[in-house]
Amino acid sequence: MLFSLFMVSTFLTILTFALFVLTCAFYSFLRPVAKSQAPDRDLPFVSVLVPARNEEGKIGRCLDSLIKQDYPNFEVIVIDDRSVDGTAAVIQSYAAQDPRIKPVSGKDTPPGWTGKCNALAHAVGYASGDWFFFTDADTFHQPNSIRDAVSHGISNKADLVSFMPMQELGSFWERVLMPTLLGSFLLGDPFHSVNDPEAGKAYAYGQYVIARRSSYLAVGGHQSVRDEILEDHALARVFKAKGYKILVADGKTLYSVRMYTDLESMWLGWTKNLYSLIESRVPNLFAVLLVINGTILYPFVQTLVLTQLYLNGETPATIALLAAPVAVQLVIAFLWYRLTSEHHAGIDLRHFFLFPFGALAVSILYIHAAYLVLTGSQVNWKGRRYTVNTSRTIQAPNSQGLDASLDVALAKESADL
Repeated sequence: MLFSLFMVSTFLTILTFALFVLTCAFYSFLRPVAKSQAPDRDLPFVSVLVPARNEEGKIGRCLDSLIKQDYPNFEVIVIDDRSVDGTAAVIQSYAAQDPRIKPVSGKDTPPGWTGKCNALAHAVGYASGDWFFFTDADTFHQPNSIRDAVSHGISNKADLVSFMPMQELGSFWERVLMPTLLGSFLLGDPFHSVNDPEAGKAYAYGQYVIARRSSYLAVGGHQSVRDEILEDHALARVFKAKGYKILVADGKTLYSVRMYTDLESMWLGWTKNLYSLIESRVPNLFAVLLVINGTILYPFVQTLVLTQLYLNGETPATIALLAAPVAVQLVIAFLWYRLTSEHHAGIDLRHFFLFPFGALAVSILYIHAAYLVLTGSQVNWKGRRYTVNTSRTIQAPNSQGLDASLDVALAKESADL
């Protein structure tokens, strides 16, 4: 029994160290965004597109940050995606104060479309920019955001660039779940093969995506991913598959995002797409659960077990032997938490002690998300219900074709070419 505990602890210590090394690699290879040196005359016209559904409490902060941009020529297309709260009124109030803000009323979502894809495809029909900048209503942008992001895309001759955010964690449950959940994503592409045109890996951070207008329209825009529950990842795959250059870079100097403010919204938000993020594969689910619980939850549980053994009279030598690998695991876990906190605002090292509860909660969340997909149950997000299949698309009748606004944009682009 004690020998088995020692062997398990040793194996998990090696695994924890390996994952920490991969996380270090992720940050080492994450591309920084340089301060733009481009003169105003060389900067293209940019259309910022912001979909907003029931974002009455968040859209104002986002628009405040956008109108304060240090960028000479841009517009903000804000689409009220059939909100049932005061979102539309907030948007209209900002539009009345700043002519760069153009409010758009959303259309009903056609069969076979997700709500966000429908909103963005519709909004594109009102955009005039040479670059499109897609961002969410729960983001906050530094004044240098657009300038540095677009300059980064141009200097790297990219067609689509997305930026890893600074995550704002304000509530207790955000601090419990999000560090574990977000940290686990870093292991999906530790060497950033997404930036290698020869590699098959493709994804994007959907809170902040910039794309060349011509490239976006050439691949079919959001029409091409209309039924994808992870439309940002899917759009990046379409770009890369068609030979366009995609990049991911570090956006912590550009913007921050507070995705969720309470447990209910966090649970619903992650439930809709978490299983899709691990490619909707049961082996991947088991691997994720092993990693999360073996490297985060286990050392804390084992500490309690060792304490009980000590109280029951186990010899100090045995306790020391068993405790050695557990202590190493805890040290590595602490260093991992400290490293990943580089992109988490609102937490400090005291919150490390919430780590085991986060591992347990995230495990339940993964299992719940997988259950809904595998049983064909619906997910609910902002009043819309979807059935997500293992192909990471929603179950619905086929769309009747291009959204009218995208048709107009595609036709215009073809004429220009």
